[in-house]
Amino acid sequence: MNHRVLRPDPAGSWAVLIAVGRYADLPDMPEAVASMELLADRLSGPDGGFDPARVLRVVDPESAREVADRVAAAAARATDTFLVHYAGHGVTSTAGHLHLGLPGTLDDPDHVPRTALPVGALLAAVGQRAAHRIAVLDCCFAGLALDEPAAADLHLLTAVDRARKALLDKDTGLTRFGEELLRLCQEGVPDGPAFLPLDLIHHHLAVTLAQIPTSAPRRYQAPVPQQRTVDASGHLALFRNPAHGTSCTEPGLRARAAFAYRQFAIRNQRQPWHRPQAVALLADISADAARSLGPDHPLTLQLVNAHGHAVGLLHGPAAALALLEPLAARAALRLPPGSAELATINATLQEWSDQSPESHHPR
Repeated sequence: MNHRVLRPDPAGSWAVLIAVGRYADLPDMPEAVASMELLADRLSGPDGGFDPARVLRVVDPESAREVADRVAAAAARATDTFLVHYAGHGVTSTAGHLHLGLPGTLDDPDHVPRTALPVGALLAAVGQRAAHRIAVLDCCFAGLALDEPAAADLHLLTAVDRARKALLDKDTGLTRFGEELLRLCQEGVPDGPAFLPLDLIHHHLAVTLAQIPTSAPRRYQAPVPQQRTVDASGHLALFRNPAHGTSCTEPGLRARAAFAYRQFAIRNQRQPWHRPQAVALLADISADAARSLGPDHPLTLQLVNAHGHAVGLLHGPAAALALLEPLAARAALRLPPGSAELATINATLQEWSDQSPESHHPR
């Protein structure tokens, strides 16, 4: 992927990360604090784009005024990039406006406006001084922030859309959004640029968060992250890409294929682009493997097999067999008879042969 990447100037960039984990009238959310702390570490670490002294952490603020004042003070010092991040409960008022939970927020829409932080007030505190202004909201109903006038000229990234609840992962002790964002920063994107721009981050989160666990109940609703870019804000990169330059290595090819195949595990078809994109990605990955490893390398043959299977899922048995039959013939000549790769290719061919209408015709 080719990106015109912009990077923050550490001397003129500030970040304020807010997390609320302790509540009097709402369920406690230690996952919000843990996610925020790890994200702050990543932003201010060797792979981040911010000076550690300019990454401020605000945990369990007692009032909306305290939050707005902390954000406004840091924003007034930022000339290049300013980032504000909130993790915690998102609650709505009777009028349907988004508010950000504070320790004293009451779980009653009538009392939300006076006990929580209006998201518009947080976004307004960002001001206009910094050249690049980013708001990241990891809370329920975060997409409602898109409707705020103060969000009009900010780059906005939200964990969910207007109507969904954000999720937690009790096993990792993180929010689902924070978990996937941190994993992306740690593992990187093999075919991505040296630094991870916001538009690429959103693209990957839209896939990884949309995947529904096999153990999830039938009514499970996967979070759908939202993004609004302003001018070239999508090209702004906050993190180094640790996998840069590995796209055609064996680990890089496997990681790229795994990401492509994750899109076939998405049950929610509100986003119909997932499967066609996965097929296109697997075609590119197979071609890259053939060029870098050779057309008869076991991994290349595995990836061609994965592409053929994906084509079948999208277009049906005939399309799959058109790719898998010549592949199986080539693999039989190139792979040892008892190899796992050959067994997998033959099993895939048999699966699609069994589904072909011709296989059910009387001989």
